[in-house]
Amino acid sequence: MDTTVIIVSYKSDHLVEKNIEKFNKETKIIVVDNSQDKDLKKNIESKFKNVRVVLNRNEGFGRAANLGAKLAITKYIFFCSPDNYTEENAINNLQNISQNLNDKFGILILSDKDDFVLKKTRINNTRGISCFFVKRKTFLNLSGFDENFFLYYEDADLVKRFLKNKYEIYKVPVKYSNFSGSHNKKYNYPIEINRNWHYMWSKFYYRKKHWGYLYSFITTLPYFVRSLVKIIIYIKNPKKRDVYFARVSGLYNSYILKKPWFRPKIDYK
Repeated sequence: MDTTVIIVSYKSDHLVEKNIEKFNKETKIIVVDNSQDKDLKKNIESKFKNVRVVLNRNEGFGRAANLGAKLAITKYIFFCSPDNYTEENAINNLQNISQNLNDKFGILILSDKDDFVLKKTRINNTRGISCFFVKRKTFLNLSGFDENFFLYYEDADLVKRFLKNKYEIYKVPVKYSNFSGSHNKKYNYPIEINRNWHYMWSKFYYRKKHWGYLYSFITTLPYFVRSLVKIIIYIKNPKKRDVYFARVSGLYNSYILKKPWFRPKIDYK
């Protein structure tokens, strides 16, 4: 096996072990845990000899994923979220596809079970991606994920840069299933606030990065105004109000070019 699986987790202890079990015992796996869960590290590393758990300060998905890539020593790396479960022999199948392509590819994207392709299909447009396979050297040569993103749009930005640098991207007939929710449900509220804040910040930053400040400001202003209106509408519904306040705050901070400082209010173990 010349591939390392990289899983970035945050309060995902209930999913990580199930995910690891989808891979055979020869597969090298690095779990970068942004919640610094010492119990997770102890339990996983004692049970799986092929897995290394790295406790990491939460500075976003991209930075954690890049750390995993730098720690890997294999030719290929495979990124997979805790709630994305691959089909049996997925890594072997991906390595076989890469060999059939003579390694002339940028990214191999897995097929969701509801959008499965019967043969490899070239991707020519920017899109978000979940489970994907890439040559480690290529990934690092392109500086990996842009670490200015804390959450959201870092994957679309990566695809855009690969396409810009003339790398071929393929969607391949290797399946994964998404169970929609990579964190423990008891943290739903603070994580939902965090997601909305960063979704709006990243939306602006992504557009500014590729098309400039003015375009990004004009195209995101309607979201800002609608969120302000929603705050008023839900003034007596604290949970919904807080979601839209997070959206306003995320956009405002991006407008004034402030870094994505917001973090979910959850204590580390």
